[in-house]
Amino acid sequence: MRSETLTDQSFDPARLQGALDQLDRGRWGYWPRLALAFEPELEAPFLRHRAESVLILQRLAMLIGALLYALYFWRDAVTDRYYMDPVIWGTLLAFAIPGNTALFVATFLHEPWRYTLAIARVGALFHTAGMLLVSAISASRNGEGWYEFLIIQLLYDFFLLGLLWSQANWLALITATFAPLLMMALGQPPGQVFNYTFFITATAVLGSIGCYVQERSQRRSWLTEQLLRQMSERDPLTHLFNHRAFYSRGDRLIRHARREGRYVAVLGVDIDLFKRFNDLYGHLAGDECLRQVAQQVADHARRPLDMAGRLGGEEFAVFLYDANRASALSRAEDLREAIRNLDLPGQARVSISVGVATATPLDSVTMETMVGQADVALYRAKHDQRDCVREWTDHKSVPTLTLVTPKAS
Repeated sequence: MRSETLTDQSFDPARLQGALDQLDRGRWGYWPRLALAFEPELEAPFLRHRAESVLILQRLAMLIGALLYALYFWRDAVTDRYYMDPVIWGTLLAFAIPGNTALFVATFLHEPWRYTLAIARVGALFHTAGMLLVSAISASRNGEGWYEFLIIQLLYDFFLLGLLWSQANWLALITATFAPLLMMALGQPPGQVFNYTFFITATAVLGSIGCYVQERSQRRSWLTEQLLRQMSERDPLTHLFNHRAFYSRGDRLIRHARREGRYVAVLGVDIDLFKRFNDLYGHLAGDECLRQVAQQVADHARRPLDMAGRLGGEEFAVFLYDANRASALSRAEDLREAIRNLDLPGQARVSISVGVATATPLDSVTMETMVGQADVALYRAKHDQRDCVREWTDHKSVPTLTLVTPKAS
């Protein structure tokens, strides 16, 4: 299982909003932006999402298309026998069967998005080339071109194979260029060449425009969905994961670590004497302090399956994947030192207390359990001296509350 699946592919909301604004920004305030591709960090996950979303459509399109063609040619075979030319059938089989078969099989492979886009790109080129040849051969032999079949094939390639707009442009250009050249090479009359070229080119151009509208709508929808998801899972001040997202993602990661035989760790982080800092410097400075501390917390959770969250107030948490006890304690100390060296407004200084909890692959724990253990260790750090790192060791370190009943007067 890849990290994208485990972490639901987290993105910076500002980057998502920027891509959405750029997509909507028209040239001279009127024409829509023609270049649709995102920056690489967004383009790759979008292409994966798009490829996965059309898998069922691709399978149905190939099955229904094969069934319709089989029924049509079966009917022709038992009645008119108009299309029973061995050369035509050989060309159809050579150009149509391999690409469609490869694409159909690829849709059932593990992580099919890795293969379907490339196969669809090559398959569309082969399909179109095959239909161009069949149309030209048919026209040269009996004066009738397979215009209808080529138009159907183009529509299938443009809208049902999942081609990107940039790929559809190349297909349209190749079709519009080679259709008249092929007909003229076979010595067809000028009027027939014109009619053939006109209808095929019109179909290719309209198909390319349709691909643009479809892909642009898909990209806007994906960006909007991702932006809303990030907003629902992120703390608005620090942009770290909020309490709910941190716990739900953490539980999935812990289960995965147990299957993979990996250690995990949770750091509970709390800013020391933050209320005093707020009272002394004001709430605006307090918010800036929280942002800078959160940035350092996030910087210390940079590995693919690490994550950072704000659990509330001045309390943060860091989940470390594949981190044993020594590694977790070392990274906790690094974080503590980084916070001590922060340059806050007014030359203010803050420190943090850190509680560390670790789990082996044999421990049956949840994120709630590990956060609770880290919180116990954090309580010890606060109780001892603050500005230090403490480790959760066993249940004996769990603090207890004793209820004191007032004596009767």
